[in-house]
Amino acid sequence: MKKTVRARIRRAYVDEGLYFITVVTRNRRRIFAADEEIERLRETMRYVKTLHPFTMRAYVFLHEHSHLLIQVGNTTNISRVMHSIKRNYTLNYKAAWGVNGRVSLRQRNFWDHVIRNERDYKNHLDYIHYNPVKYGRVSRPEDYPHSSYKEYMRRGWYEMGWGHTEPDGLADVDTSEP
Repeated sequence: MKKTVRARIRRAYVDEGLYFITVVTRNRRRIFAADEEIERLRETMRYVKTLHPFTMRAYVFLHEHSHLLIQVGNTTNISRVMHSIKRNYTLNYKAAWGVNGRVSLRQRNFWDHVIRNERDYKNHLDYIHYNPVKYGRVSRPEDYPHSSYKEYMRRGWYEMGWGHTEPDGLADVDTSEP
């Protein structure tokens, strides 16, 4: 039996690498439409950081998918981090909802891309922060509560009005999904 393309691809592991990650819910189920589920995911990620050190550089949590910019520490790798996030979130979800038995909340794999340079970083950062506008959740990035956009705006990375129209460079971002 022939393996799918994704199954044949080997993940690139870069010590202290910065990764753009896309994670999609199983069957695009809108698990994260409720703020409480996004908070449960954030709590899970904070816990996983104690097990597998990483730094969250940027994020957006949408109803059925998430984009992250994660820098891994030198004691772990991106697969361990993502596996732990997915596993622990599922356990927390099951406990919160009283689910017994097996439940599959996310697609099996995740999409990853190693950030290669400053331009690549900027393009992926912009893609993450424009995503809620792209998917029609809001008309301006600053209106979406589950993204790192406001923090980057506070730091001066974005000027008021950025993202009110589609930014340049988004076409350079490969967002293939698992």
